[in-house]
Amino acid sequence: MRIKVANFRVLPLLFTVFGVCSGVSLSHSYPRGASNDSTFSRTSRDSPSSKKQNDVNSDRTPLAPGTHNVSVGVGQVFLLGSLSRFENAIGPEIHYTYGVSDLFSFQSNFGYHSHSSGELSIWNLSAGLRANLAYFDSLVPFTKIGLGFYYPSYTENNASVSGLLFGMQLGTGIDLMISNSVFFGAQTTYNTMFDSSKKASDNTTRSLGGAFLSFMIHAGITF
Repeated sequence: MRIKVANFRVLPLLFTVFGVCSGVSLSHSYPRGASNDSTFSRTSRDSPSSKKQNDVNSDRTPLAPGTHNVSVGVGQVFLLGSLSRFENAIGPEIHYTYGVSDLFSFQSNFGYHSHSSGELSIWNLSAGLRANLAYFDSLVPFTKIGLGFYYPSYTENNASVSGLLFGMQLGTGIDLMISNSVFFGAQTTYNTMFDSSKKASDNTTRSLGGAFLSFMIHAGITF
């Protein structure tokens, strides 16, 4: 009888010791404030304001929406149709592109080329729409269409004729993003000048117009 009483008195003591040890073990396993700190750190890193700021910085690349892009190109100009009687030549161009969206951009270009030792020269200024077809790594293939003004001038048989004409262009090309502010590319553009009758220096009326095809390489900057 005395042994049974002793056993009942020892059991509460064992439960008490086990509870104290369990509390100490739990306090060491979960330090105070550990879970809160972990949650706060993850929330701060993935906050919408932080993500938005990262998106803005990553979008400041060539041809991205809201960017201004200026490039200088040079290449071969092939004369077509009635203008093929003159020699082909190398000419420069200046391009300006404003990124409207990821797909579309406003593009304009200004160029000049002279043929057959100056017997024919053409100034052109045009503007239109550029469409970025895809974004493959750092490559952006594109196509463009535009309208513009052309000023051809030529001398033939001791008579010269010139005039301002309206025309259109259609082209395609590809750009390579070298860095966040520099790009390089190539493009080919078909230009046609709508025919118009102009009076020459010998008082004869001559047709002025024609078409040409250009192959250009260009390098540009973004700001």
